[in-house]
Amino acid sequence: MNPKLEDNPSSGSDNPCSRARAAMEDVFRLEHALGFIHDEYIHELSIALMQLLDSEKALVSDLEEILGGDAYEVVLLGFTWRLILPRAPAGGSMAWEDAQPPLDGQSGLKLPLVIEKLVRSAAKSGHWSPRGVLPETSPLLPDSPEIITWLLQFVQEYAQGQVIGANELRAAFSEAGAKCDLDALIAHWKGAGVLSPRLSSLKSVADHRSPVYELNPAVF
Repeated sequence: MNPKLEDNPSSGSDNPCSRARAAMEDVFRLEHALGFIHDEYIHELSIALMQLLDSEKALVSDLEEILGGDAYEVVLLGFTWRLILPRAPAGGSMAWEDAQPPLDGQSGLKLPLVIEKLVRSAAKSGHWSPRGVLPETSPLLPDSPEIITWLLQFVQEYAQGQVIGANELRAAFSEAGAKCDLDALIAHWKGAGVLSPRLSSLKSVADHRSPVYELNPAVF
């Protein structure tokens, strides 16, 4: 199947062919950057991410128009990697564990803020760079590539199965030399989709002796 990619008006050209070609080049660069995801739908996922990038009210049915029946597999893949999330109803929980895969045609879709930034960067550079965009998710983070690199490494080391407690997160920041108000930073990261509260497992909370969070696997 050859999915139809709609023209990207941000390409800066009035020529439809040039716009379409530029849009496909962005898709191919993004696909290359997403090489850490080993799945047969990686090309279609790249198309979906580019289509959702500037869409404020996208529905699953919008992706169906482009990807056909593959749209549901693509949305499920994106949801698994926390690249694509359902748009929560008013007053709905922000926690990923409470979300259901958005597989109904009228389900709203969104990209977390951190994923928006990663996709925009990857579509231009061909590289997936959490280190490059993470400082943009909170003004509290130090503007030091070296510290951010160490921070990513220590958070991964302290996490267990993409889950980390606040105490372990604090230790990771300390080892990386990143000094900031951790509670405020966690609030920023929740809003940006870097992590999400893990509330359902009381055992995990007891084991960690602090609040527990699920890390975005596309970031860490």
